[in-house]
Amino acid sequence: MFRRISFPTLLMGWLAFIAICILAMLFSNSAHAQNGASQTGAKLLPSSTNALFHDDMAPGVIGSIQLQNKPYLRGLWQGIEVKGPRGVHFNLAQDGQFAPDIASPARVAVLVGAVYRLRLTGIEGYEDVELFPTIEVIDRTCPPAEREHRFPIPIEIDETDIADAMRGEMVMRVIYLEDSEIAEPVDTSNKPQRVLDVRPAQNALRTADQLGRPVAILRMGSRVPHITSGQDALEFFYGCPPWTTLKPIPTKEQLIEEGRWPVIESSDGITGSAATGSNAGVIPPSNQLPSIVKPSQASPITAKSGSISDLR
Repeated sequence: MFRRISFPTLLMGWLAFIAICILAMLFSNSAHAQNGASQTGAKLLPSSTNALFHDDMAPGVIGSIQLQNKPYLRGLWQGIEVKGPRGVHFNLAQDGQFAPDIASPARVAVLVGAVYRLRLTGIEGYEDVELFPTIEVIDRTCPPAEREHRFPIPIEIDETDIADAMRGEMVMRVIYLEDSEIAEPVDTSNKPQRVLDVRPAQNALRTADQLGRPVAILRMGSRVPHITSGQDALEFFYGCPPWTTLKPIPTKEQLIEEGRWPVIESSDGITGSAATGSNAGVIPPSNQLPSIVKPSQASPITAKSGSISDLR
């Protein structure tokens, strides 16, 4: 079994700040417990205590525990972006079957704590091979309001992962947010996701927790289902939890064409825009802007397509 840990480097300062706050709270509680133990004479837990989470837990177990420990995560949407090698397509389970193809990268919003079954096809040189990974989002990020589609959790499946899975290995990726205190200040834009390989005997989830805050788990093997309908199919699809697509991030040209590029007022009082054209510098009234469906407003029962954010 191959265990890999993936991490986006310093996505945003506020994400790292959240990780720091969580660690600070843990250290504070630990210090308080030690002080209390020294005063009362009680023994502290040994350093060899077992972790609550382990990477060999079945899909869905960790997410379920997270929902119990953090009730505010229930019914919460989280954007993800699943990437694969060139030519790869993804299908997500929907209504007891796989939905139409989504080209890589697949940008969707999923429910925190649920398990999503994907079908991976179009592998270069192995067009007849199908893989069926699962994705389990176990925590959320905190992007700016109405910008959720711009900051999805990046989940990359590279050629090494596919080759290991086709060879019969079980591949696991734990995606986590780095702790800014120990993160390397490097630019990873338009580069492959950074990966840290760990030994099979190591707990990949615990390692990721020591380096930052785990937010998602990808599992992928080579087993192929022999069921197409019925209760067994629903179990294979983990109940087909709902998902919704993320709208693409608009380009500057698109914003200009739609008249939503910011107005610039020069020193001589002339209002204009950096762009030219009939719609340059024109911002429509708020009642003409696209409707916004926020994650907290979307129904987890019926939401299966559409968007959780506006086009900005």
